[in-house]
Amino acid sequence: MTREQKLVALCAFLPVLGDFIEDLNDQSVFRQDLKRKANILLQEIQRTDRAVLRIDEANAEQVYNEQVDLQIAFRQWIEEVIKL
Repeated sequence: MTREQKLVALCAFLPVLGDFIEDLNDQSVFRQDLKRKANILLQEIQRTDRAVLRIDEANAEQVYNEQVDLQIAFRQWIEEVIKL
């Protein structure tokens, strides 16, 4: 796998992970220290996500749309693979 493929994968995965952290925080799954660390990770994910969109400001809308498509595909993959 190339470096570029890994970066694109992270652009799809990290915002979804951030959404999961927010949802679990809202459901009071995390306690004390773990909640604090999860919030720090969430802030870093959000900061990185914003930076990715600033890299190519001229094509920010296209980058955003492609990122959303990847996130949807990743969520669908999770639904297919994790059967609980």
